[in-house]
Amino acid sequence: MKPLYDFSRLAVDRTVDPHDTMQATENPEQYFDLGRRALELIHFSSELCDKPHYPAILDLPCGHGRVLRWLRTHYPYASLTACDLDRGGVDFCARQFGAAPVYSQADLHQLPFTAQFDLIWVGSLVTHLRQDRWLATLDCLVKWTKECGVIVLTTQGRSVSSLLARGRRNIAENIDKAALLEEYARTGFAYQRYFESNAEEDYGLTLSSPEWVLRTLQRYPDIIVRAYLEEAWGMQDVIILYKKAGHFEPLLGVPELNTTTPDAAPSGGLLGRLFGR
Repeated sequence: MKPLYDFSRLAVDRTVDPHDTMQATENPEQYFDLGRRALELIHFSSELCDKPHYPAILDLPCGHGRVLRWLRTHYPYASLTACDLDRGGVDFCARQFGAAPVYSQADLHQLPFTAQFDLIWVGSLVTHLRQDRWLATLDCLVKWTKECGVIVLTTQGRSVSSLLARGRRNIAENIDKAALLEEYARTGFAYQRYFESNAEEDYGLTLSSPEWVLRTLQRYPDIIVRAYLEEAWGMQDVIILYKKAGHFEPLLGVPELNTTTPDAAPSGGLLGRLFGR
């Protein structure tokens, strides 16, 4: 895909941790290409949302800095927070890129964030979570985002599901593909745990259709969907969200997991209040 912006002059730190498994030996430059692509999408989000500066940025999951290294170079003034279950990756990002280290938890509600962020980049996280954890993650992201802040997250939808349906190998050989595709075709959302993962870790492959994702997002009255871009980050889709309190009326309901949402309306509901019923 053609670059959105020319970042060729950025002097990005190309130090790769020896324990970083995201850099493929047969194509090591792809690692940096995907990091730069993430920065292009984040810069695009700043234009869409009229956000020339991102002073406080969270990278979750940060890995070993595939994207964070680009954020450090492009936003040198920013306070970066690196968060991941991989503690070695978090330590490397703190040491190499000056990020504040936060070790993640399986239950994101347990994370000790006391301040909100101007930007949250979420590359390939909900692409591996079952539905209740997917929804809980989205709820946390909204809670952690400042007013007029931005969330950029990736999902796997029609592109990955089509490749699997056509028999493409080397995407996920360690799941029940037939069960995954059957559920996706039926509901628009599907999850299958990796064979090597256990019930406690519960990590796998997730498909979520654009329709399912947008229907879910419409239930957040504080969230404006600025863009849904298919195949924008490799095979993954990219969604750009802008937070503005009370922008929409909650006619479609509010997420059950959203602990910051006011109690449900009294008898008669929202329509009753609007039309005097």
